[in-house]
Amino acid sequence: MRKTILLSFLLLLFISTKAQKTQLDKRALNYYSEQQVSKMSDTKLRQINFLYQKSFVIPKEFKTQINKNDIDIRDYSNQRLAGKRAKVYVINKNAKRETESEKNIYFYLLSIEELQQAYKNIK
Repeated sequence: MRKTILLSFLLLLFISTKAQKTQLDKRALNYYSEQQVSKMSDTKLRQINFLYQKSFVIPKEFKTQINKNDIDIRDYSNQRLAGKRAKVYVINKNAKRETESEKNIYFYLLSIEELQQAYKNIK
């Protein structure tokens, strides 16, 4: 009897965790409706999350100046290059005037090839 209860509990736990969908990154929610998100596969959600969370590299010298969670990758997507990483300068939407040092803060976008390979690896 205990084994049956334990197996039932584990099965229910497994099913409930599999049924939970990946949560879309909050920055991406600005571009998709709830209906669009609800129709997306778990793989698609993880790919979009990768785009917002891991499709760029912040150099060590700027790790304290750039909050990776503040980067809206859509502002930089048109600068992504096919075969090599693109150096892009941070856009400060809140500043009325950027200082000279703020203009020199940058990060790198993964190349289109790297992004496509990452998408293939996400299952």
